[in-house]
Amino acid sequence: MKTITQLTAALAALGLVSQALATNPSAPVIYLTGSTAFRSTIFNSLSDNSGDAGAVFDAGTVQYGTWGNSSASGANYMVFYGEDKASSTFVYVNCAWSGSEAGIASAANATLVNTRRDGTTTTLAGSPETWVSVTNCTIASGGSVNAGSPGSGVLANGAELEPNSHGADLAQADTSQAVSWTPNAGSGPTALQDFGSECVVTFTISKNVNPNPSKDWLECTNITLPQLNTLLSLGSVQSYFLSGDPNGLEWVYAVGRNLGSGTRMNVLSDSTYGGQNPVQQNSIGYGVDNRDPAQAPGTLILQKEGDNGYESGGGVAKALADTGGSTTQGSCQQADPVHTGSTGWFAIGYLGPSDALNTGNNGGQGLYPNTNNWITVDGVPSNNNMIENGPWWYWGHEHLYGKNGISGIQQTVGTDLFSAVQGEVGLLNWGVNPGGHDPGIPYSLMFSVKASDTSFPVPGSGE
Repeated sequence: MKTITQLTAALAALGLVSQALATNPSAPVIYLTGSTAFRSTIFNSLSDNSGDAGAVFDAGTVQYGTWGNSSASGANYMVFYGEDKASSTFVYVNCAWSGSEAGIASAANATLVNTRRDGTTTTLAGSPETWVSVTNCTIASGGSVNAGSPGSGVLANGAELEPNSHGADLAQADTSQAVSWTPNAGSGPTALQDFGSECVVTFTISKNVNPNPSKDWLECTNITLPQLNTLLSLGSVQSYFLSGDPNGLEWVYAVGRNLGSGTRMNVLSDSTYGGQNPVQQNSIGYGVDNRDPAQAPGTLILQKEGDNGYESGGGVAKALADTGGSTTQGSCQQADPVHTGSTGWFAIGYLGPSDALNTGNNGGQGLYPNTNNWITVDGVPSNNNMIENGPWWYWGHEHLYGKNGISGIQQTVGTDLFSAVQGEVGLLNWGVNPGGHDPGIPYSLMFSVKASDTSFPVPGSGE
């Protein structure tokens, strides 16, 4: 270990590591983007200051800052600084999480076009990405966590965005380029380097939180594959279509992600709906359009978004947890603003378990007594056991991609990150608890496999 590493470790032990020690304008910057469903796992490896098998950096050298969420592992922006274990080089890893598909596009330095609910189009956020300026942000040993976002052209919440967007060096993706909006053309910038698949990435399906659930909400505990595809196609169905109760007249709305999402690509590909087929989705509490005003306290807004959706799994999680600020009433007591004349409505969305858990939606007992927000699919619950042994089909292969022609320290850090994530998943014992809802599962525990991004699981083990 280098002398500076030993010094950093000693200072960290004394709590004396400061931003000034980490600020190093000459240090290489590796730009990492992609999957919001998997960002908490990546955060674990990059923030790991122990130097163990799950860490990217040497022990005692890690400093970081996060922005856009009060939970560090759910932040939109992250900056890490430390000594890369393999090369003994101090580097920054600059993260901006916008979704797997947006990440693949960013690594290819390409853009994706998103259609908003009013029919206007815009470049999808993150394709390519705009990043935090590493030379003008607050980082610290143990982390500097900021719920607010970085400033644009001005320092805010301890960070400022770079003035121009540009492509990523590395991208995490919940699916492969085989089903991507930015496929590998065999040459040129879309011919990304696939470091491989680190582990299985998991997803769940949940109703929105209701403190005082209606009979219709309580009866909708399961959705079949054909029902799911119909809901995604139409955007809303009445609850009798899901529960079989002819008196179930409340409308059920689909909530989901935009084209930049691997979570969306997975559910559409895995369910046989078709990954690139359009869907009809909705937003709750606040819109998915950056032109929308902020959510007003005490209200619960529902609106159609068409083929558009939230930019992150955290956005879906927040929407499904929104009760309009009430601890006693929710959407089940609110007049339906879309289908007028109907009293009460609720929603179903798809997301990663980490994002759901970060909002208190725990996959069993919900935020409120006698509620269970996560629903089964074809009678099967989403948990480690059902994923590992085959019945639950909504999961993907987590890939790490590098930009075309990646080399040098960027490639080295990519290789280190790939190994560290596999080590972290093992050290955290993910997948070991059968009833758990872990965001990643090592292939060594899988007794079901998928031949492709569009396959249902079949018997097999140890991919």
